[in-house]
Amino acid sequence: MKNKRFSKSRFFTVLIHFLIWAAFFFIPLLFLENREGQQRFLIFGNSMLIFMAGYFYFNYLFLIPEFLLKKKIIPYVLLLFLGLLVISVLNVIYNHYIHLYFIPNIHHHSDLHYSVMTIYPAILAFGLSTSIRITDEWFKNERQKKEMENEKLTSELAFLKSQVNPHFLFNILNNICSLARKKSDDTENSIIKLSQIMRYMLYESKDEKVSLDREIEYLQNYIELQRMRISDKVQIDFSIEGDPEKLLIEPMLLIPFVENAFKHGISYLEDSRILIRINVKGNDLFLRVENNIVKKGDEVIPAETGIGLKNVQRRLELLYPENYTLSVKDDGLTYKVELNILFS
Repeated sequence: MKNKRFSKSRFFTVLIHFLIWAAFFFIPLLFLENREGQQRFLIFGNSMLIFMAGYFYFNYLFLIPEFLLKKKIIPYVLLLFLGLLVISVLNVIYNHYIHLYFIPNIHHHSDLHYSVMTIYPAILAFGLSTSIRITDEWFKNERQKKEMENEKLTSELAFLKSQVNPHFLFNILNNICSLARKKSDDTENSIIKLSQIMRYMLYESKDEKVSLDREIEYLQNYIELQRMRISDKVQIDFSIEGDPEKLLIEPMLLIPFVENAFKHGISYLEDSRILIRINVKGNDLFLRVENNIVKKGDEVIPAETGIGLKNVQRRLELLYPENYTLSVKDDGLTYKVELNILFS
């Protein structure tokens, strides 16, 4: 596909160059009313145009890429003057030959006159070829820089996503292991939930985007797994408002906020509460997650520990640089996260 685009681009470039030179060749003929003027232009004017085109492409295709762009300034200037000398000599020889053998009766300018007359179109050819080639190189470099940035972005997102999956899976397996030790009746159901989660992680999370309702279903399965292992002292308040079916989101983007609440907001000694609100309004997604800050003795467990939140913050910066807001508040008792994403 890339080669086809390159060939198509080159074809149009060649076509544009051809049309421009054709215009230089034919348009002056439209303004010459008498036949003698047209004949003289065809013989002398277009010979100058041919030399001008030669100097143009000598600079455009050879001197600039081989010397100027490689910062070989002195050889570039020397070859530029050498090229000018060569086309001046060729122009003098051509005009002298034409006058001598084909139109001896027409007034013949001196060889010096033809040499001087070569300079003006040569300067024009030099200016055009240099400006066009430098502009082309600038756009090419910008395009390559953009491609490199996109490749880097894709690679970084893939790496971040690969970090989420094993980290998340490790915590879920710990939960099921805990149920198995207690010989809980919920063990079988938790394995079924895990299989649904694994199906999402292995197949759907490979896509660049998934339906928001599938991401929410994934969160629901995770929350149900958590319900099976926690005590009645933990209150889980989970609600969804709006229609998430029409929106697309990058998979595994919301789970770190919910996972963090369960990881750091559960106490087996006192009552604790986890609140999860998802609200969809048009193209806006609002996520609110709150949990108690749990203490172990006199030690407070930091709510933002682990790679999960740092990971998702980086993904948000890469995916929605201008279209998201993230607020994290910690008052010592409650840890609150509020996320808003505006989908384009």
